[in-house]
Amino acid sequence: MKPTIQFAVALVALGLTTGCETTGLSRREQANVTYPNYILNLRPKSSGAQPRLTPPLHLAVVQVGEPSPPKAMLDQLLSDPSLVTSAVGLPSWGETRGQSNHTEVVFEQVQAICRLAQSVGASHVLIFGGNMNSWSDGNALRLFDLTLVAGVLVPSTKVIAEGKAAGTLIDTSTCEPVLLVSADAKRSVHSPSQLADGKTETLRAALRDELTAALADELLRTLTGHQNLAATGHAPGGPARSR
Repeated sequence: MKPTIQFAVALVALGLTTGCETTGLSRREQANVTYPNYILNLRPKSSGAQPRLTPPLHLAVVQVGEPSPPKAMLDQLLSDPSLVTSAVGLPSWGETRGQSNHTEVVFEQVQAICRLAQSVGASHVLIFGGNMNSWSDGNALRLFDLTLVAGVLVPSTKVIAEGKAAGTLIDTSTCEPVLLVSADAKRSVHSPSQLADGKTETLRAALRDELTAALADELLRTLTGHQNLAATGHAPGGPARSR
């Protein structure tokens, strides 16, 4: 009996951690459609001058890979009219795979986004994206998955998800970046191994919502600093806005 137990424990130890899955903040943010791909193909002027923002802004928002950003994010950006007076969601481009002049194509796509944003009255457009990783760690309870009581629902797996979101605010009249914002978050939940896949998807959805909310909050906090700078001539070092 003892060798059998030792063998089972060894199998558990080998299966404690499963492979890591990586996707974009949107599952459609992949291949050539990624946030860095858009932003690194911008062509800012190298004047070195710090652009000044004077809220309130008329804002357009683009989530890489999606036909529109989450409505909850747009509503959050409109929570303080002194910072953002309008926020409209715009679509992102799809795949550009197979294009021989990929860099030029992506730059033209950003220009098209700026033109579309201007046509709906937006002074600035926020392009954002990111990535998320998820994996599972087993614990000693996974031993039950190898025994006759494998059907018992015990929390033998810890599902973990972490992600980063980033956005660039672009002046629609010049198609040049004026500020960068970012946010990161991590979540975990315990689950029976039989239900781990479903728990992973639920956890990733919650993390995606948390990241977009945190990114919107960071943008509003940064705009508050610019607003105070315009009013007083110096940016405050106060606490971040609360959601």
